[in-house]
Amino acid sequence: MTTAQRIGGFNIKETLTAVVISFTMAFVFRGFVIEGFLIPTGSMAPTLLGKHMEIRDPDTGYEWTVGPWDYVNGNPALPPLPVQGGARGPIRVNDPMTRAPIERPSERLLAGDRLFVLKYLKGVYEPKRWEVVVFKAPHVEPQNYIKRLIGLPGDQIALVDGDVFYAPEGSHTKGEGADAWAEDVWRIARKPERVQREVWRTVFDSFYTPPPATQERFAPSDRFRPPWTPSGPGWEGLRESRDYHYTGSGPTLLTWDDDRYPIDDYTPYNQLRVGPQPFDRGLRERTRPIFPVSDVSMRFGIEPESGPVSVTGELTARGMEFRAVIDDAGARVEMRDAPTTTSTDIAWRTLDSADKPGLIRPGRVTDVEFWHVDQALWLFIDGKLVCGGPEAGAYDLTPAQRVLAATGRDLKELLRLNPSVSSSALADTRIYRKPSVRWRFEGGPFTLHRVGLDRDLFYQVGRQPTLGAHPDYFPTLTNDDFMMCGDNSPSSSDGRFWRAEYPWVTESIHHGEPHYGLVPRELIIGRAFVVYLPSPFYRGVIPMFNFSDMRWIW
Repeated sequence: MTTAQRIGGFNIKETLTAVVISFTMAFVFRGFVIEGFLIPTGSMAPTLLGKHMEIRDPDTGYEWTVGPWDYVNGNPALPPLPVQGGARGPIRVNDPMTRAPIERPSERLLAGDRLFVLKYLKGVYEPKRWEVVVFKAPHVEPQNYIKRLIGLPGDQIALVDGDVFYAPEGSHTKGEGADAWAEDVWRIARKPERVQREVWRTVFDSFYTPPPATQERFAPSDRFRPPWTPSGPGWEGLRESRDYHYTGSGPTLLTWDDDRYPIDDYTPYNQLRVGPQPFDRGLRERTRPIFPVSDVSMRFGIEPESGPVSVTGELTARGMEFRAVIDDAGARVEMRDAPTTTSTDIAWRTLDSADKPGLIRPGRVTDVEFWHVDQALWLFIDGKLVCGGPEAGAYDLTPAQRVLAATGRDLKELLRLNPSVSSSALADTRIYRKPSVRWRFEGGPFTLHRVGLDRDLFYQVGRQPTLGAHPDYFPTLTNDDFMMCGDNSPSSSDGRFWRAEYPWVTESIHHGEPHYGLVPRELIIGRAFVVYLPSPFYRGVIPMFNFSDMRWIW
């Protein structure tokens, strides 16, 4: 072998071959297996972040994200400015945990999350409901969108009181209008536990209770007041501590103050520079509707000092009562119709139970979570499901029954008030019943840690025609159509609101008949499965990457 054939001991031909193979494999891998994407907008916030501001309240330590306010030439259709605020006005927001005002002269705009997408291969790896999916938008000139998949091929989809109902292929409705929603072919789309844990939105967590010294600069009327109201004496720490102490031993209650802390679908990411702000829920004219949410998670860690303590989590919602009971015998989840002035002695119906005494023991912290979500009750002890769940804890309502439960009014009656798809009575936030939440205790003394409440995703009915949210306007998907919605439901351009279809999609894929609001299989790229490069933060002018925020996407 001549010197010309070798350079530094490497064979040129072999080296070039290896380089070509490497590039070829990389392109094949990118084209058919995994590809990287950058999230540009906030339609999936706060699950996944596009460009955003990150705000931290120094009093509570709570951190949250807010979408861009300032854009080039003041036009939201153009890119947002790299620094928000400044000469355009300070950044004024409210801490979602305490409602306290926060002001910053300016905030640096942070980039979106970067994620990997696993390509779908027909017949090998198919899209599944509740996956986060990247696809080419069908309603505009082709560009990448990212949403959560809620409708599968063959489904009929109804969006009722924030939840997803579906009638699978082979069980489609036969009636029309309100009668179609009353048929028993409908099933509620329940989220898997991993997905559900990802999409809970924190309403309050006592871990972020501000220390008393930080409240002295506020007027007494503006100082922090906790969302939990105790019944009777014996409670300590609710206003000034992360932990709540009960020093008594008799029966006692903690009741959620819904007037001060409404349980609704407000999203702090959507707070605005001008106009009605997040806690002006009483205003008649709002920039975005805000709906009560009855799908909630109640949680805490309980630490009895000596004797046993019995715990009951109670939720009144949709004209029904739900409860989880933990006592000496074990645990159970139950429900009944809510008592009325004419009917007070209504029996409880046990959905599921566990014969496991000693679930809460003195001298240790026991984590308790009680979920009411997607028409099912779940009870977790120390992170493990002890009773209830998507099957054992389930109860079933059709979309029409759900409307009656959520509003107290018959669907046909509501549609007579305003039958229009464009201004449906179901879009009126005032017709929905508000939930009420409380904890009941027997025994003591004990300490509660990280007392929190979370609410579920809520797919809104908009002030414009909303696909799936009216019995005269719900889709039937073909064998190659999917429906997508964003986790940031109040501020997401998704299948609920697409009233157009790109001409190429109509002619080449749908053969001249547009499928508004639906995504054809040919435009789906794949499932987003990991955030490999989270949005950076800054130390001065130097960007830093929080690699601890790398995470799987559920």
